[in-house]
Amino acid sequence: MASFKHRANGKVQITITRGKKFDGSPCRYYREVDYISEKKLKEDAALFLADIINGKVSTGDATTLDALFGDFMAHNGNISTELKISTARRYESIYNNQIKSFFGNKQINKITKVQIRNWVKELSENGKNLRTGEPLSPKTIKNALSLLSTLYKYAIEDLDLLEKNPCEHVKVPKATKKYKVQKDFYKEHEIADLISLLFKEKDTNTGKCHATAILLILFTGLRIGEAMGLRWEDIDFNESTINVERIRLMVPNDGVIEDTPKTEGSVRIITVPDFVMEMLKDLQVYQRNNKNILGEEYTNSGYVFTVAEGTPHHPHNTYHWFKRFLKRYGLRDTTLHDLRHTHAAILSSIGVQIIDVSKRLGHTNTRITQEVYEYYFRNTDKDISDKLEEFYQRIKKM
Repeated sequence: MASFKHRANGKVQITITRGKKFDGSPCRYYREVDYISEKKLKEDAALFLADIINGKVSTGDATTLDALFGDFMAHNGNISTELKISTARRYESIYNNQIKSFFGNKQINKITKVQIRNWVKELSENGKNLRTGEPLSPKTIKNALSLLSTLYKYAIEDLDLLEKNPCEHVKVPKATKKYKVQKDFYKEHEIADLISLLFKEKDTNTGKCHATAILLILFTGLRIGEAMGLRWEDIDFNESTINVERIRLMVPNDGVIEDTPKTEGSVRIITVPDFVMEMLKDLQVYQRNNKNILGEEYTNSGYVFTVAEGTPHHPHNTYHWFKRFLKRYGLRDTTLHDLRHTHAAILSSIGVQIIDVSKRLGHTNTRITQEVYEYYFRNTDKDISDKLEEFYQRIKKM
């Protein structure tokens, strides 16, 4: 809506009210023009409105990106379901590490597309991972740009603070060769040694649970949080399947939480090789024996991976056990997440197609799988299970 106020100097002040400020008050835009005629005045008002819509006019609103981020987090993005705790903490980490120092104290209506492109360029050329000191990966930079765009969408669609998103059409530079180097997966002879030693540990009271969890990850591609979230009710021993529908993980400032899996595609049913199901049966029997021995002191939590007293393991316990295990036997250092990558490499080596690998890993789409394993990928889930069984039988004889 436009209104006009004639000035004594022969000019006219055009006032257009459109949208709301951060505090909920209406946004008013002002422009003075020379008065020539009513027709020309209406034309000037129409051009003024077009400039507002295209983001070329500021209201003078002093909302900073820090304030916008705080409001977004407080209201969980104003979406129908709350942000997952793990997602909220990830947003906080991305904002504090990659965004805040560049734009935190800047007014949101004064951050330009050019500034955002320069920020992306700076992250690409000079950004560092605060934990490792290594250059930021293109994926990390994409996540930062995505969060910044999400904040602007919130300001536009939920708060009516702005008309345009300056993040639109800003692209992250393609990965350099540094980021396309093949991941250093375990080779077959290393996998054979790893399996042999894990089976040795699986027969001990202290290693039974951890060794079983690690072998499960290696032959299913589960994320560690997905493995730690498994309950016995999720395992169908008749069909040899595992239903992945929850995770347990450690979140800074919140402790151990149980949550839904990472994405919608991560909720899935995986067919499991027979030898893995036998390991799980052995673990279940071990738990039942502990229950009989401990009696009322035993906690029947229902989780697959528990301490002797029946309560679920802390999500980090298996990771720390695995690191000590590798060092004790002189095996090449790796991580539990790398075993998930190794699982994908095994699938590729036995001829599984990328779409089946993507579903098994719980990726939202094959593009994610392709980006991570493009150098490996040049049947159905049951076929995968059968081939894994064949692979295991062969590797066991090495």
